[in-house]
Amino acid sequence: MDEPFAEYREVGVADPLRQGDVLEAVDPEATMWQRHLLVMTADCDFAYAKHQGRVTCVPLLAAEEYLSEMQIPKIREQLVKPQLKEIRQILAKAPVPTISDRRLREWATEEAPVDIVKMLDLPQPDAQKVSAALKAIRMMDMPVDTLKEGVGLLVEAQLIGTSPPKRDTAVKRVVNHLRRSYEQPPGDALFLTAIGPGQDAGYFAYLRHIEQVWEPEISLGPSHREVVYRRISRMRDRFAHALVQRFAMVFMSIGLPTQYEELRDLHAEILGENFA
Repeated sequence: MDEPFAEYREVGVADPLRQGDVLEAVDPEATMWQRHLLVMTADCDFAYAKHQGRVTCVPLLAAEEYLSEMQIPKIREQLVKPQLKEIRQILAKAPVPTISDRRLREWATEEAPVDIVKMLDLPQPDAQKVSAALKAIRMMDMPVDTLKEGVGLLVEAQLIGTSPPKRDTAVKRVVNHLRRSYEQPPGDALFLTAIGPGQDAGYFAYLRHIEQVWEPEISLGPSHREVVYRRISRMRDRFAHALVQRFAMVFMSIGLPTQYEELRDLHAEILGENFA
C-alpha cells in the first residue's frame, strides 16, 4: 500500500541540522513570521561552520495568513482602480480642484461618502456614481481579521460600487485570484500541503522575508536546555531544491523604482483610452 504523499520526511535526533529542515517555535505566541521556519543555510556552510552560528530561514505561513497578508491587498488594488477611474472622469468635468488617487482613497475612509459628495456639489446622476464608488472604496479599505472577512468585503464592495457585477462574478474575481496563488504561485512563494506531522492544513513558503536563528537555540530532539525552536521535519530533496532555487531567483531579480511603474501604468492606460 502506497504511503500518503507529503513534501516532508521525518528525521531523527542523530541527523544534523541541514538545509530544508522545518523549525517550529517553542513559544505558542510567536508571530506568523516566526511560528514555522524553513532552513535555507547551505549544507556546506553547516559542515564548515561558515555560517558563524547564524541559521538563515524563511517563514512557512499558514495558507490563510499568506493569502490575507499577500494576496488580498493585491486584489483590493485591482478592484479599487475602476472605482477611482470613475471618480476621476466625473471630477475632470467638474469645477473642483485636482485630487490625487491617494487623497481620494484617504478621503473615502475619513468622511462619509454622502458628505464628500455634498462638498463637491456634483449634479445628479454624477453624485450617485461618485457616492457609490466612494462607498465601495471605503468598504474595501476596512480592516479585517480573517481571510473570510477580507473576501466578503471585497465581494460586497463590488456590488455597491459603480457598474456592479452579478454576485457570482464578484465572487469569482476574488476567489479565482486566490486559487491562482496555489496553481501558479508568484516567484517569491510556493505552496506546500504539509510541513510536518499534524501540520497539514496548507502552507506557503514566503521567500522575501528572512529570519535568522542562533543554532544553539534550535533543538533537534528532546532537550533539557532552554531553546527557541525545535526541528519537526525535513523537506524532501526535490522540494528543498525547488525552494532554494526560487529563493535565489528572488534576490537575483533587479527591482525598478515605483515612479517608473506608475508612469508605465499611465502610458498603458492612455493607450487603452486612445482605442476606446
